[in-house]
Amino acid sequence: MPEDSGPDPLSFLPDAETLQLRTPAALVAFGGWVDAGSGGTGGVRHLISNMKSRKLAEIDSEEFYSFTDTRPLVSIVGAGERAIHWPRGEFHGVALEEHDKDLLLFVAPEPNLRWRAFASVMLDGMQHFGVQSVLCIGSIFGAVSHRGVVRMTGWANDEKLTETLTGHNVEFTNYEGPTGFVTVLLHEASKRGLPAMAVYAFAPNYIQGVPNPRVSHALLKTFSSISGVPLELRELDRAGRALSRQVDRLLNDQPQLREQVDRMLSMMSEGEAGPEHDDEPESGPGPSVELPSPQAVVSELEEFLRQLRREDTGDEE
Repeated sequence: MPEDSGPDPLSFLPDAETLQLRTPAALVAFGGWVDAGSGGTGGVRHLISNMKSRKLAEIDSEEFYSFTDTRPLVSIVGAGERAIHWPRGEFHGVALEEHDKDLLLFVAPEPNLRWRAFASVMLDGMQHFGVQSVLCIGSIFGAVSHRGVVRMTGWANDEKLTETLTGHNVEFTNYEGPTGFVTVLLHEASKRGLPAMAVYAFAPNYIQGVPNPRVSHALLKTFSSISGVPLELRELDRAGRALSRQVDRLLNDQPQLREQVDRMLSMMSEGEAGPEHDDEPESGPGPSVELPSPQAVVSELEEFLRQLRREDTGDEE
């Protein structure tokens, strides 16, 4: 643990002693900069809600978050009563009785402060539960279709894992420039000899303001394939298909908007004729030609998306 005169920010809950995980595969997601359409956090929270998960530990927020940037939430819990929900990192364990290893899930907002210390505390928790490798998932907006194959990019701190990503159609990124917390986490994990990788999926930049379960589904399928951990993803798949149908409906009803989207995607396709992909992961792919403004498209979608939040995205196709 990092040296600190204060209380330990990592607290283990009672289930941490009663649930003995067997060399668990770790799946990690952070909200914030690289969580377009809640692709990463939506996937992890889907597993937390739909598997028999148990919360095992928490990382206290006081040292690692600026509350004017990552604000706590408030909810009504009774007449005249309010509860404050602080941002924090959460470890959840899942025992997979019919499999030879278990699952450790971690989700948190991206920390604002003391990244190396947060990574150290987080990795202490991972190693306490016997994690042998870590996969971080996230999502970034790009000029991609809501109907096409979900494209992914990523990297690893281990040569063998890099080959594994290539074998699962994850494009290696050679981006250089400002980065996010996951890069620091992988670096700190490497110093401990803990193999770790990051996979980011591209989400359509003309669908913003709502969760994108199609992206979450693609990320979880990739994790399952890499780790060998079986996952039940039919509900998430149905939700993704429902979102695609609703976007189709809007585009069919608004020909001008559909033309803008088609032109943007056509230009993106032309700009990808070459083999190199030097895009910054956080900014998404795109050609070096002028595209229709994604914000112009987004503004026309806003009212539709507000309505979409109230609809059931899990209906059968």
